[in-house]
Amino acid sequence: MSSHYKKHFRKRRRRTFLAILFLLGIIALFTYDSNARIITEEFSVSSGKLPANFDGYRIVQLSDLHGKSFGNGSSELVKAVKNAKPDIIVITGDLIEDSKSGSWAQTLLKKLVDIAPVYFVTGNHEWASGGLVELLYIMEDCGVKALGNKYTVLEKDGEKIVLAGIDDPNGLADQKTPQQLFREVRAEQGDIYSILLAHRNNRLDTYAEAGADLVLCGHGHGGIWRLPFVGGIIDVNRTLIAKYDSGFYIKDNTVQFVSRGLGTIWHIPRFLNNPQVAVIVLKK
Repeated sequence: MSSHYKKHFRKRRRRTFLAILFLLGIIALFTYDSNARIITEEFSVSSGKLPANFDGYRIVQLSDLHGKSFGNGSSELVKAVKNAKPDIIVITGDLIEDSKSGSWAQTLLKKLVDIAPVYFVTGNHEWASGGLVELLYIMEDCGVKALGNKYTVLEKDGEKIVLAGIDDPNGLADQKTPQQLFREVRAEQGDIYSILLAHRNNRLDTYAEAGADLVLCGHGHGGIWRLPFVGGIIDVNRTLIAKYDSGFYIKDNTVQFVSRGLGTIWHIPRFLNNPQVAVIVLKK
């Protein structure tokens, strides 16, 4: 091989190496951003059934933290929540990852309840972690209300809506079903606008059958990896092309919103899927 061709080959190999290095750097940068930078997104949900005094009511939804901190003492997450100016904060499961997350959760929850009332429902990881009992004691101490297969009435200027919550199916085998819970709601509160907090994103038929007006859930992590024009790539069952990965889904008169969540699962980093603080604004 002549010296000319050797030089040409070396230059080509060097350019290829630099191109690969540049591409890996871009992927690393996007991966870091996708796991570290919180995005706050605001969504409106309209209903003629909503009482007029709840028009503009702001709900911050946090989901699937899995024990992850954003900043010292979760300062970045707390700042994002505070800036959203919520009327209430709801946590839709998988707050903790293991039984050792108690002190971390306590630090975060104390800061959140100083912003607005906080409500919680369990996810599959709370039940699997072995730390649920301790977490519930911590929540009681912090003033967080756990809605395990029960509901509470929210009031504003003399008008009311219902906020209900169900435990994750990973919990007790004989727990109350969403249908049973909403039969209680209707029997005791009548045909009132009702929001259901749930963890699982793949039970829309069940939530619609129960009769919830709005369902806030998580579990899907936004498909973990997301691509433009495609959406979520992997669901939590490790199958390709996630279903119910993010945003709104409608069945009959039930609107379901699926949060993309905040943390990671199976130690797989998020990609093009920034941690999400969702702000749900109720509209008359």
